[in-house]
Amino acid sequence: MSLRLAMVFLAAMAVTSTPAFACKGSTVIFQDNFQTADPAWHGELAVADGHANVTASPTTFGGAFYGGKIIDSGDACVDMVGPNVADPSTAAAGIMFGFTDVNSYYLFMAREDGQAAVIQFLPAGDREATLTPVAYQVAPALKPGANVTNTLRVTWSSTRASTYINDQLFFAFDIQALQNTMIGLYVGPDFAPDTSASVTYQFNNLKVTNAP
Repeated sequence: MSLRLAMVFLAAMAVTSTPAFACKGSTVIFQDNFQTADPAWHGELAVADGHANVTASPTTFGGAFYGGKIIDSGDACVDMVGPNVADPSTAAAGIMFGFTDVNSYYLFMAREDGQAAVIQFLPAGDREATLTPVAYQVAPALKPGANVTNTLRVTWSSTRASTYINDQLFFAFDIQALQNTMIGLYVGPDFAPDTSASVTYQFNNLKVTNAP
């Protein structure tokens, strides 16, 4: 192969690979290819073989937030692969943003049954309150089932956010203005618990750019 052909081939691969096609901002704020463990991650995240594993127990969500960056606006994307489960409606995972603590964040989640949603967690005294900016519904661009890769993307700035699945718009919605917040990854059986087994999702190629 000539040098010119090789350069064209590599350029084409860069355009079509994920999640590079998903994040649209011109400036990279943060990225993690999970080649080594970054101590700024806090929570149930284990790095192995170039990806991150996040596990939820049968009764409790699993999550990790990145404590090394304040990101109050941005364009975040990640590749996600789910496991085999008995009931696809019980396996869900996604991106956290606007995270201040375990009682306050937004969550963009996709389920293995082909549905997705946006949940907002709010502190409510000693308990946790939830709002649902986007209720669970069929996401046409989402590839359902286990062991398939879906690229999730969320952009947020000021009081507006938009969610995408495999580079197709899912929903745009209003948010509260964010200050001193972080991002994270989430796996949860807590909206429709599968009490028979733990659930582990694999995340790859996490990237955050400025909001376009």
